[in-house]
Amino acid sequence: MTHPTRLLRSIALAVALAATVAACSDDDGEDVGTDDPSTTATAGADVELVDEGTLTVCSDTPYEPFEFEGPDGEQTGYDIDILRAIAEDNDLDLEVLDLPFDGILATLAAGDCDVVASAVTINPERAEQVDFSDPYFDADQSLLIRAEDEGAYASLDDLGGQRIAVQAGTTGEAYANENAPDGAEVVAFEDSDALFLAISSNDVAAVLQDFPVNAYRATQDPTLAVTETFPTGEQYGYAVEKDNDSLLSFINDGLAALRDDGRFDTIFAQYFGEAD
Repeated sequence: MTHPTRLLRSIALAVALAATVAACSDDDGEDVGTDDPSTTATAGADVELVDEGTLTVCSDTPYEPFEFEGPDGEQTGYDIDILRAIAEDNDLDLEVLDLPFDGILATLAAGDCDVVASAVTINPERAEQVDFSDPYFDADQSLLIRAEDEGAYASLDDLGGQRIAVQAGTTGEAYANENAPDGAEVVAFEDSDALFLAISSNDVAAVLQDFPVNAYRATQDPTLAVTETFPTGEQYGYAVEKDNDSLLSFINDGLAALRDDGRFDTIFAQYFGEAD
């Protein structure tokens, strides 16, 4: 299999994704966590973790190229590699729990994980439930179809009377419900694997979801093509439990450190090609 960097260099300019990380926070905040957390001292912050010595991450995998299982069986991907680097910088292990995206944010208050990392778009509704890190990725929505259907379904408006696959609980589902043409049926699936299986088996005419995920899939499978993108101004963030200021600062400080020493750009280039 060709390395993802080589595959995606040709679409890097089209992706036009700017990874943005705000400056380090000066306020570590007070320790806030679950009823019986373990405390781990780190360089720059005292954070309360679900399991001592481990940063526990909840994610809906696979969702390439953001989170998926690598050839060695270890969870990897853009989201996961960033958090693994932050964990290693602070002498922490990283554990990834695979859970459905729909309802995944509730795992924070339940004490199942420290961070949700699953290409989560920051929006006001979700921000009422959790706190988000500084944005680390810009993304839009897009339309993926079978390449043989490009002449018929060049745009969303062409899909009247057709079935459009989305992932349940995502901003892609919300966009499709608001913008699908009359007569189209929006069909929600639990994960991205189910979306791609549905389109490959002709169960649906198109997949509407985040552009980088659809674009990555199209480079892996020549029978698929992205025909339209929908600028939405979406940004991804890591989610932590509401008012857990110490953990939020820990993640933001870690993102800033990766950007300052160049590792942020290195991880980005591995999955999306060199940033402009």
